Amino acid sequence: MTVLDHCHKATVQGNKISIRMLEFLSTSEHPPQGFGDLAHDFLDVCRNMWAIEAGLKECSRTRQHLPPKMMNELDKKFKTTQNDMQHLDQMLLRYLEYERRGTMGKIQKGWRSMFESNDVGKMRDALSKTKEALEMAALAFQWSLGDDTKIDDSVGIGYTGLAAVLERMDKARQRPPGTCGSHGASRSTHSSSKANFSEDPVMAQIEHMSTLNLDKPAAYHRGDVGFERKDSGREPVASSHRGNAESHRGHAASHRGDGASAYAASSHRAEVTSLRDGASSFRGHPSHDFHPPLPPLPVNIHRSSSSMYGSDHSISHNAMHSHAGTPSTMATSVAAGSIHSDHANDYSKQIRPGTSNGVSETDLWEDGPVPVVRIKADPATMPRWAPRSTRGCDTPAMLAALLVAVEDQNHRMVEELLDRGVPPDGPNDNQCLREAVRRHDGESVRLLLLFGADPNGPGHLGVTPLYAAVAAGFYDGATTLLKYGANPNSVTGPVPESPIAKSIMDDRPNLTLLLLKYGGDANHTMVDGETILIRAIIKKRSKKLIDVLLDYGADANGKDSEGATPLFGAINSNRIEVVLSLLDHGANPNLPGPKHMLWPAVHKPEILQLLLDRGADHKKTPGIVELSTSINNIKSVTMLLKAGADPNCKKDGVWTPLCTSIRDNRSDIFHLLLNNGADPNLSSAEFPAFKCVTHNRLQYLQPLVDAGAKLSQPKGILETAVQFNNVDAVKWLIAAGVNPNDRVPVTGATALTTAIKNDNVDLLNLLLASGADPNGRGEDWPIIVAVKHPQMLKRLLPCIAEPRAFKGIMEMAVVANQLESIKMLLAAGVSVEDRNGGVFSPLTTAIRERHKEIVYYLLDEGGADPNSPGEHLPIIKALRRMEGHDTEILGLLLERGADPNKVYRGHNAIIQALENGDDHILKFIVDRCVVDVEAKDELGHTVAEIANTRGSETTWDILNGSS
Repeated sequence: MTVLDHCHKATVQGNKISIRMLEFLSTSEHPPQGFGDLAHDFLDVCRNMWAIEAGLKECSRTRQHLPPKMMNELDKKFKTTQNDMQHLDQMLLRYLEYERRGTMGKIQKGWRSMFESNDVGKMRDALSKTKEALEMAALAFQWSLGDDTKIDDSVGIGYTGLAAVLERMDKARQRPPGTCGSHGASRSTHSSSKANFSEDPVMAQIEHMSTLNLDKPAAYHRGDVGFERKDSGREPVASSHRGNAESHRGHAASHRGDGASAYAASSHRAEVTSLRDGASSFRGHPSHDFHPPLPPLPVNIHRSSSSMYGSDHSISHNAMHSHAGTPSTMATSVAAGSIHSDHANDYSKQIRPGTSNGVSETDLWEDGPVPVVRIKADPATMPRWAPRSTRGCDTPAMLAALLVAVEDQNHRMVEELLDRGVPPDGPNDNQCLREAVRRHDGESVRLLLLFGADPNGPGHLGVTPLYAAVAAGFYDGATTLLKYGANPNSVTGPVPESPIAKSIMDDRPNLTLLLLKYGGDANHTMVDGETILIRAIIKKRSKKLIDVLLDYGADANGKDSEGATPLFGAINSNRIEVVLSLLDHGANPNLPGPKHMLWPAVHKPEILQLLLDRGADHKKTPGIVELSTSINNIKSVTMLLKAGADPNCKKDGVWTPLCTSIRDNRSDIFHLLLNNGADPNLSSAEFPAFKCVTHNRLQYLQPLVDAGAKLSQPKGILETAVQFNNVDAVKWLIAAGVNPNDRVPVTGATALTTAIKNDNVDLLNLLLASGADPNGRGEDWPIIVAVKHPQMLKRLLPCIAEPRAFKGIMEMAVVANQLESIKMLLAAGVSVEDRNGGVFSPLTTAIRERHKEIVYYLLDEGGADPNSPGEHLPIIKALRRMEGHDTEILGLLLERGADPNKVYRGHNAIIQALENGDDHILKFIVDRCVVDVEAKDELGHTVAEIANTRGSETTWDILNGSS
């Protein structure tokens, strides 16, 4: 709320107090000593407020900005003024109640005065100090704006009426003009009898005003002469004071007499007594006459903001809070319901929202610790009022009328309907109460609860009034509901959350504190499984709110439905101040929630250090140093090492910090780990030296060797460098003395075989020049590996003393389909019939793999024997691997001298053709040779017998043609 809003709020409140003063002057036969002077002092304070409000409005209109220090001081003074006015209002309510109770009230008043000091004197002292605090600011604004400091017309009827009555009283007592605001002047008291009171024209005027309707509905505006009614869609309900003290007492008693006739009489008075009539006594006194101009600015007062600051004074240690809402809402509230009936006034001071039990919105969130206050709400002790009659008042029309009155904030009508017996819950359960809450109408909330509205009723929407008050940010309404027993932890109907959870979600710390004071559960769990403490932390609510939750019993170790603790949420939110607060409230830094607190803390070094200092055990987080290394957080690594963490501890049983620093090229962390005892020979997914080779971190090899790394344990680092084509590493390792013939323990590969396999001629030459053995076996013999790579074989063959010693190498070259390798091997003296494993000949393998080009080369250039068996006879292999009627290889073999009648392992070409049942192939063979029908298979059956059992007449014809 802005400074201007506070000023306007105090001004509206002053108008309400003016009306109460008028009512008291009209009903009291013997006002307390000094009451007239108190009224004058009160008006002086109000005039200062008018001048300041006009000045602030002008600054706002012209977009001028006052110094922040000046605005802060003014805001403090306005709050002090509001507090004083609230105490004055309560004092007036008490005096009015004494007057309405007749003789009993007078006895109570006298008894009170015997044991208590003078309330009027105390109030005058407080108002005098407040006036002095505001006077400099008012003078400065008046000097800059002139005399145009009139109050807003919408709230001025109380001021004008009070000013007019006080002026007439002063004239009647021959009071010198211009001294109404003097604090030191002596004023006479009301000591005349009732008869004299009635004979005095001024007193008669006051008595006449007691019958006027001083409440000013929003449908009226004030002119210079009287009050005129604006056009409106509905007729306003005009309220009036009851005629005299006896009528008040009669209404406040146990409702003797006919309630309906009383209501009719009240309505008749409202229709007869209009505001225009009520203002007729003020004719001849224009509105500005009621606000005499401030005295001229003294010459020694400079236009400096510092002159506006004075000592603040408040008559109460607890700040008071008036009705919340916009200025227009406040004006409507004052106009429609400032002067309540006797039974309403009887309890208004007891349940004034936000002013009792030390719970005030204005002083909840100031600097300093918030004390833990637990208030046990006892609805049974709260004020209740029974309606005069309940017959025939629960009709839909009456219920709708109550709802309309609440919506219009017509408090007089709300009170009258409730007093006639209309149920306070409205047409739907608690609809009236929720509507009053939605409109921030504290007076309607009070009245509805006074007449029995259920503060916990969820209604047809499932929304409790307290939940609605929290959602609307209505502090005063929430206070009243809690006093009447509203449950801050209830979850009802379709609304998924409780009021206290809603206050956290909507970031309303004052309401959260209020709910906690009235029994809110600081460990409440929301529907999504989060506790309100965790929600407050992750939603970045203020540390003070979190401290309040902890002070009110929130479990600092309480987990949500997913196992997360508040400390875990605070760390992930990077809120070190909350982490400290949680630790101070007993949070366990070693409690997994869902994992150990050090894991998320490594991302926030300051929090990590705090946890380590407060007892977090790094031994319960094996691998924490590796994680810090992997996120490149040298601060966290340093803190952990200083705390005694093991630099060789593996994360997930695999990853070491040293290898991670090499992998991520973190030079500073690498050297930090080595200097703190990291083992250069401890394997991670691979050894540190191997990691340097695979990730091209050659700069770390020498520091590792200096720290004790063993390049030959395990063997294979040179082969790894070749595999990753790291030429610089190969050269460095060879220079460092690594044996180029070392074999990898698992695969047996050597650097030479890997270079051949990778077809890397440069590394092959480098290794051969560095002493690599071309005859040394790796995963296989180098020459056998090289047949798949003709270029590598060409480089390697001159280094091989006897290529023929490697049996089957020719057949392997055929399998690799490398014709160039076959040519080089033949040129090196390897036999064309060199069988692999003593079985597989190059020719039969070429036929099997359908390498036609190699078949032609082996028969024509290599001199391969077409009748030399390998897996089988070449012609048999050709028949078995034939695709369709592709007879190219078969014809080539027959042309090069293959014998179809030669039997090998019980088969020849004729028998194979008969088994295949292909007469076309059989005829192809028969046309090119003479068939031996007496040749036998492994079972002794001749070709003729086989043809007789399997063949057809066509087969016999083919065979007979040949024979």
